[in-house]
This record gives sequence, structure tokens and C-alpha cells, in this order.
Amino acid sequence: MYEDRLGQIPADHYWREDVLAAEIEHVFRLSWLCVGFMHDLQNDRDFITAQIGPHSIVVQNFDGELKAFRNVCSHRFSRIQCGKGNRVLQCPYHGWTYDAAGKPVGVPLNKQSFGFDEADKAALSLELYELETIGHFVFVRMKSGGPSLADCLGSFYDDLKHVSEVCPDHFEQESYDWAANWKLGMDNAAEGYHVPLVHAESFGLILSIDLKISTDGDHSRYVGNLKERSLKWWAQVGKSIRLEPSERYPQYGNFLIFPNIVVTFSAGAFLTFQTFEPTGPQTLRIHSTSWLAKNNGRAARGMVVNSLKSFSEQVRNEDRDICAIAQLGTRDAPPQRPPVLGELEGRIAHFQKAYARRMEGAL
Repeated sequence: MYEDRLGQIPADHYWREDVLAAEIEHVFRLSWLCVGFMHDLQNDRDFITAQIGPHSIVVQNFDGELKAFRNVCSHRFSRIQCGKGNRVLQCPYHGWTYDAAGKPVGVPLNKQSFGFDEADKAALSLELYELETIGHFVFVRMKSGGPSLADCLGSFYDDLKHVSEVCPDHFEQESYDWAANWKLGMDNAAEGYHVPLVHAESFGLILSIDLKISTDGDHSRYVGNLKERSLKWWAQVGKSIRLEPSERYPQYGNFLIFPNIVVTFSAGAFLTFQTFEPTGPQTLRIHSTSWLAKNNGRAARGMVVNSLKSFSEQVRNEDRDICAIAQLGTRDAPPQRPPVLGELEGRIAHFQKAYARRMEGAL
């Protein structure tokens, strides 16, 4: 019976405004989210920001200590930091300046204008978020309580540590906007069923779709084999720049970390980490960052990196275009009917079950 193959997310959950609002509260605020990378936070006063629905997060380096806050000034609600960079945690509107506890220790003209004492300042501290790091990655949880990052990630915690150690050579950090719901992007990343048709001239030439799926908590991975042409290319690359690849994932690995992280790891040497940020009910922004395994850094590295960038762009654009077409279909589908999911789409089913558990009773 086809009903046994139905997923857990109805078609209208891919475009409804109220669904997205509920997801922010019941999925994103409760989850450990990767908001950036350690290479952007190496120095005192370095900061990064991240946007999750209406919520802006700032992570600031205070003389080597990282702290995460709601990125809203306690005075008149301006954003405090924008983008990433290096400056004190100071509101650009009126100059309120905050310390590592989130306390407004610098309030211009305080005596004349406000008369705040230390208790007042403490009461006006920024909302502090939980923060943990692993390898390259900085994770924040907006709503306190619940399992630690290590407990939440399970075996994927060690995987993220491993790929960070194997791939220290950062070479790309970009963001892309797609005309698709964030979950549709995650569904697409979760399966290889579309590869032979959508990626016939790209990914389909290098990856076998005979992928082995495993799960751990709300997360999943698949591992597979690269085709002969890809193995030969990577062997040549390995010799030319003396790559030091992973032995744990020697060919291809793909991790889905709930709710919105996709990690791909090719030939044990090419790491791409993506987060799928909802920017609206029918739009998303993908933040994509890539690293290469340890290498000798010689001239051939540039050619390898350019080739990887070009290939990744082609695959990404193919996915972008097909997801936009699929998004249009969700508006015309029976609103309460979930998608039909086959064996090759088992990771979508796993993702959707985790999502359904979080959203139970939310609407």
C-alpha cells in the first residue's frame, strides 16, 4: 500500500507562514545550531552574527572567551553587531557598550540621562545563549536546557572533530538564496535518488547511488563509493599536493545533522559544511563553507581549489533549480498529503519523523 510510504510533513508545511513561525519556536530555538566558525573568532573583539527567523545572534570574543547573546540592544532595540568583524560589543546607535556578561557597562551620559546604578545595569543585561564549540564549528542554543552538544550529536560529535582535524585548509565561505522552503532543501540533500537525472553531467558522473544509510538520534549519514574517474582524479591530486586524507571516510560521506546542517566529505579530503537558514516560508539561504585536507600548499593547490569550486557551483545550481520547481508544486498539491518516500529516500523519512516529534501540538 502506498500509504505505508507516506512521509510526515504535509505539502502545506512547505509554504505556510504559521508553520514557519512554529518551527522557529519548536525546532530552531530548542536546537543546537551552528552559527559560524572558529577561524572568524580568533582574536579579541572578533564577532560573528547569525539570523534565525526573526532572531539575530551575536557571538563575541572577549579576550579569548566566546559568548553568545541575543543581538538586540537593551536601550532602544537596535542591532548591536552586523555581519562579522572586529569591534567591541557596542551599539552603533547610542554607544551602549556591553561586557562579557552582557551587562551595559558603558552608557553614555548615564548620570544626566538615566541615573542607572549597578543593579539597573545588571537588570538590563543582554539575553545570554548557550554556546559550545567542536573543531571548526561554533554552536549556539537559544533556549537553555536539554542535552549538551556532545549528547545531542552522538557519534556525529566525533565525526565533526575528525573532519576538522583532517581538513584545516579553509578556502571558501559563501551564501546563496534559493526559492524553496528550508525543509525542501534538507529533503533534497538527504537522498541520492535524484542524482542520475538532476546531476547527470556532474555528481552523477562521480558518485554511485548505492548508498549505505545509518542513523543516530535525530541525525543520519550515508556513505558511498566514488566512481573510477573520480578516484583517479583524487589520486592525481593527492600526489600533486601531497594530500593527507581521512581513512575513516575514504570515498564519500554525507551527514544530516538536525535540524539544518548538511556535511559532505569527499575522498577523505574535501569537506563542505552547509546550514539551511529559513528566510521565509518559501525561501532559504544556504551558508556554505569548504576546507581541504592537509597539503603542501604549492601552486597546484590553486588549480585543485578552483576545480572543486567550479564543480560545487554546478551541482549547487542544479539543486537550486530543481528545488524551485518542486517548491512550486507544493502550492498545488493536496495540502494535507505528505510526500511518498521510497527506500532510497530513507533519510528524508528519518528527518521528517524528527521534525514531526518537535512539531507535535505546535499548530
